[in-house]
Amino acid sequence: MEGPQPYSASVRRYLDRLYAPGRGRGPAGAGDPTSFRDWQDAARDSLRRLVRLDRIEEDLQGRPTPVELGGPENLGGFTRRRGRIETEPDVSVPFWLLRPKGDGPFPLALTPHGHASHGSDMYAGVVRDDSERQRMVEENRDVAVQAAERGFLAVAPATRGFQPVDVPDRKDRHGGRGCRSQLMHCLIAGRTAMAERVWDMQRLMDWATALPEADGGRAVMMGNSGGGMVTTYTAALDERVKVAVPSCSFAPLVSLAGDLHHCDCNVVPGILRWGEFWHVAGLIAPRHLCVVNGRDDPLFEPEEVDRAVAGVGELYALAGAPKRFQHRYGDGGHRFYKHLMWPFIERAMREL
Repeated sequence: MEGPQPYSASVRRYLDRLYAPGRGRGPAGAGDPTSFRDWQDAARDSLRRLVRLDRIEEDLQGRPTPVELGGPENLGGFTRRRGRIETEPDVSVPFWLLRPKGDGPFPLALTPHGHASHGSDMYAGVVRDDSERQRMVEENRDVAVQAAERGFLAVAPATRGFQPVDVPDRKDRHGGRGCRSQLMHCLIAGRTAMAERVWDMQRLMDWATALPEADGGRAVMMGNSGGGMVTTYTAALDERVKVAVPSCSFAPLVSLAGDLHHCDCNVVPGILRWGEFWHVAGLIAPRHLCVVNGRDDPLFEPEEVDRAVAGVGELYALAGAPKRFQHRYGDGGHRFYKHLMWPFIERAMREL
């Protein structure tokens, strides 16, 4: 199948002019870990304001976030419970809690999903039929189960903007996609969908790290596709995430040809004047970051992925922690690659 036709010369000139002011922004002059940290602190604060997480904090800070938990289901080496957390009034986010047997304390694994209404179920090993089970196994999508089997207290939440935590596109103005509907409602109210997702992950971390069986200082976050985007932004904005593993989501915001790489619901207005996606990831340094992509993923060209990876590598070098960043390609498509993720995570945990 043929790919999209190149933009016309006039469209290319327009896009080049549109994007030029923001391409390549970063820690100019930050040649040592101390000056890098100064850039990082300022950049993190400005990114928090750009995504409008500051507005959500102003509106909701200090409000209770009640949690309901169902009874435990014994699955051998761990138990699984269904839960809900009210991250703001009238917004109830379902999640699964997988707890290893024993007293703990257990490190925490937070696993947001991407564009699938049943994503958190599959992450927790809950499937509806044999075809879903086959996909879960073949694509390593039961990441919360993998975490619990390795001794993590795992939380597999629904991601805001995807069913059942979305604003439905009732009049089909947004292509019938709840994630786009959610974004538009956010934008006209001065929020972004990404800020809402980060906020939800932070409230789950508040709750989970306070559990007596949790080791709040050893938190890992990982997700695929849209879940990888939430992982990157949350780890960038919240330093409680010590190890981040975004999967099949890592690429520049815009390609050299002018193509946008990510779904509309990940849009942060004006972000390209702040920096590129590798600058977001650079806010995670010197904490551990492993980026995984599928070499045959149709959404991201390897040469564009490599460009973003090079940008992150430069930032980790400036932070004085080049060995804490890794990038790996899996021989396949848009999925998890547990044989690439877990060795990195296990090595990182030994350093915490």
